[in-house]
Amino acid sequence: MDLRLFRNIGIIAHIDAGKTTVTERILFYTGREYRIGEVEEGTATMDWMAEEKARGITITAAVTTVQWRDHRINITDTPGHVDFTCEVERSLRALDGAIGIFDGCAGVEAQSETVWRQADRYGIPRIAFVNKLDKTGADFEHAVDTLRTRLGATPLVMTLPVGAERGFRGVIDVLAGELVEFSEEDEGRTMVRGPMPPALAARAARAREAVIEQACEHSEELLAKYLDGAALEREEIERALRAGVLRGAILPVYCGAAVRNKGVQLLLDGVVSFLPSPIDRGEVTGTSPDGAKMLTRRPSPDAPFAALVFKLQFDPHGAILFTRIYSGRVRCGQQVFVAGKRLKTRVGKIFRMHAEAREELDSAGAGDIVAMRGLKDVATGDTLCDVREPILLAGISFPETVVSQAIEPKSAAERDRLIECLGYLAQEDPTFAWRTDEETGQLIISGMGELHLEVNVHRLVEDWRVKVVVGKPRVWYRQTIGAEAEAAAEFEKELGARRHFARLTVKVVPDGGRVKPTIAIKLDPRRVPREFWPAIEEGLHGAIAGGGYLGFPWIYLRAEVTDGEIRVGETTAVAFAAAAQEAFDAATAKAKSVLLEPIMNFDIFVPVEYYGTVSSDMTRRRGEIHETQIVGAGRRIGGKVPLAETFGYISTLRSLTQGRGTMTLEPCGFAPAPPEVAARFDF
Repeated sequence: MDLRLFRNIGIIAHIDAGKTTVTERILFYTGREYRIGEVEEGTATMDWMAEEKARGITITAAVTTVQWRDHRINITDTPGHVDFTCEVERSLRALDGAIGIFDGCAGVEAQSETVWRQADRYGIPRIAFVNKLDKTGADFEHAVDTLRTRLGATPLVMTLPVGAERGFRGVIDVLAGELVEFSEEDEGRTMVRGPMPPALAARAARAREAVIEQACEHSEELLAKYLDGAALEREEIERALRAGVLRGAILPVYCGAAVRNKGVQLLLDGVVSFLPSPIDRGEVTGTSPDGAKMLTRRPSPDAPFAALVFKLQFDPHGAILFTRIYSGRVRCGQQVFVAGKRLKTRVGKIFRMHAEAREELDSAGAGDIVAMRGLKDVATGDTLCDVREPILLAGISFPETVVSQAIEPKSAAERDRLIECLGYLAQEDPTFAWRTDEETGQLIISGMGELHLEVNVHRLVEDWRVKVVVGKPRVWYRQTIGAEAEAAAEFEKELGARRHFARLTVKVVPDGGRVKPTIAIKLDPRRVPREFWPAIEEGLHGAIAGGGYLGFPWIYLRAEVTDGEIRVGETTAVAFAAAAQEAFDAATAKAKSVLLEPIMNFDIFVPVEYYGTVSSDMTRRRGEIHETQIVGAGRRIGGKVPLAETFGYISTLRSLTQGRGTMTLEPCGFAPAPPEVAARFDF
């Protein structure tokens, strides 16, 4: 199939904006499904996990493929809840374009901004769909305005709503100048085009003029034709707009009410007309496995094979690897190279996914998003490539975990099984982690929020049949240094029949520019041969993660190895790893440790009569209110608050607002803990 007819897109939005509802209509109108699945009824095709059906939210990104106007569209439906932002991050890394879904009442919400920034990082062109225009309080103009003011986008209205709230009946196709209504008899499948309602003619004319002006900015040929007064064809207008969308300069905006089956087909037309193909996205860039030189791969089945594993999922038969193929072709049974790990493995099976359903394929090529089974020692972010022409693509970075919880099996006999299953979950989800507390022997799980941990615990019980007891969620603090310091350590021990010796000097330096610590080995290879350097790095990584006597991982610092000493015949890698850890611990002990607590961005919506009560309560929780905004009959409150003050706050907010308040949280970094908090840990 011609790669120009491929679209690899994601559906992104704030929770409850209607992502899955829109996706279910896409499946129906493209003929992929014979009925419309509903989130409220637990029948949505894309929310296939039992936990998703029970909670009515999307937890894991689901992939499907549809056909529209002779185009193949690979769609990834992503979660909207901030606790599952990992799913959005890794999905966007593998996509070429995206649809942003926005609530017609609220417009741009907190998580909308988060996913928008994520898409910005990957330079992904987008179109927008303002949904839920049938709701009480829906305001299309306000929603469009928030795209401009809160996202910094240049919205370009392609469809206008006809009617409002319960009277919403259809849309105006701005370029065609026609009313489009959707048949109630066949759930909106049939579109009926008719003349423009006279009352909307002036508004539609202004919208069309704005579209043409934007198109002319991206096509000199079209501009010349327009200035000459010649008639402009729809195809050439869309071609010029497409150029603007691909540059990220234009955001085409469509509207509708997906739950009432209105507006989705025109959105699909927008996907085909404006979002990029793999050809439009161009070459993918990487390095040689040793990092020595830059390499590229063009999006062609004839180029050397290169693909990125962006998601891993376990089922009873083992791991399934969701993979975006950027170039070349891969077949079942083919040997491939895992560039970052420098190992070879073999592709067992290849599937085209439809939520949890699978269609087995013999091969897949450039532009495809497929699942693979049978590959060994492969994880999220790994590059698969041609054995003879290897390339290492950029991986995927994930945020730090901020919440932890103790977990134990109900019986000692199940401990090994629990550890095994925790390992599976950690492989699936890079923002979920587990460890054993060295002092207590307890198993500790960590994640992005209370809901994130709750869902994973539920999966342990329901999917893996492990009976567990859990403690209360608690904040996962970090620590940094307040000053530069240096220390030396010597390791000398008799282990077995051999003597082990190493001496190292380590300097720690504050580095507020990056969360993850960096390591710099500044040794003279003549004093400490390079063969020992990996062991030194390993020791430092262990010390950084271990967190000294308090056990909180170190962040915002740089560790420099400045000097070392060996003894011929006695120095070993083991000794250097131990010396590195001891020297680091000694240096940080001198450097005035600072306790850091995770800080969250909060976004609260309340009816106006509860604004004062909620604001006061948030201030009492050490929250900082940065902005307030009138939204319809309510107030939006935005700011920052320590994570420790938010546990159980959803229940409190509902109590304060008689169940009418809503809140979203998003990690935004770490800040020094106040003295009363630090004192609990002897800081």
